[in-house]
Amino acid sequence: MTMRVKAVLLDLDGTLLDHRGAAEKAFLAACLQWLPDLDEEARYAAHTEWQRLEAVHMRAYLDKTMTFQEQRRARLRGVLSAYGRDTGAVSDDQADDLFTIYLRHYENSWAAYGDVPEVMRFLGGAPAGVAVLSNGDRAQQEAKLASLRLPSTPPLFTPSDVGASKPNPTSFLGACERMGWEPSEVLYVGDDLQGDALAAAAAGLRGCWLDRQQTYGAAAPEGILRVHSLFDLATADLFDRSTA
Repeated sequence: MTMRVKAVLLDLDGTLLDHRGAAEKAFLAACLQWLPDLDEEARYAAHTEWQRLEAVHMRAYLDKTMTFQEQRRARLRGVLSAYGRDTGAVSDDQADDLFTIYLRHYENSWAAYGDVPEVMRFLGGAPAGVAVLSNGDRAQQEAKLASLRLPSTPPLFTPSDVGASKPNPTSFLGACERMGWEPSEVLYVGDDLQGDALAAAAAGLRGCWLDRQQTYGAAAPEGILRVHSLFDLATADLFDRSTA
């Protein structure tokens, strides 16, 4: 599929930064202190529960029914409770201290995917530029973006900037408005087919599904560009350089 665009808007976690890898390393390390009686197999099972809790409580944060700190405490208490720990006596301060164990390992594990530095240099040549749109806490997402040490740091937009979180169309359109872009001339690249590529397309942008996992048998819906690496963007005839 050929798409000709003038600007590129990128997801952050799972697209530029390996959140999945960093989160797994951090949880397995923190679990040694949180649940020291678990063997290796049980720790990996606990990690699966941690992923479920992250999805549930981050959604609550994005829906504004929890603060960012409250969703962290809920995840921590949830995984301890799942393994029989009495969390009723765990104060907020204690929960924050325990979560900090995970957070320290998580931040130390932040890393860009191998295709990111080269492709970001290429995308920097987009006629109208490149930016990042990510769900999450702005301060943390800023720190993540800075940790990637890109050739130049693109503008970053989070729900606090655009008034909504993905997949709400307001999120995508708000970022385009702030960049002065026409949505139909923008390619949004993200690793979540539903929440990134299809949601962007529904908002009037061009959607690109970055399927790093190379999902077996999954076909991209009509109108959605599917790539397995950001390198695929660098080899595509991507940019419309007309001025009309």
